[in-house]
Amino acid sequence: MHRQTLKKILEHSEPAGYRQLKPRPQKKLGAFLGRIKQILKDDQAMPRKQRHTAKRIWERLREDGFTGGYTVVKDAVRG
Repeated sequence: MHRQTLKKILEHSEPAGYRQLKPRPQKKLGAFLGRIKQILKDDQAMPRKQRHTAKRIWERLREDGFTGGYTVVKDAVRG
């Protein structure tokens, strides 16, 4: 083990962990982020039971030509 590594281990009780310096580019979703925000904004006026789920938003985006996966849309809706 390198001496610098050992020094870091002794100085900190827990490992520092991974820190991403800048967000990753969203190549497929980038063009559709405005649409997602607009859908969520419009849903605020709707009754709770009638609001869009992440799956329904993903289905609507696919109708508009989105080729990405559901998980990417789900993460965007959460964030």
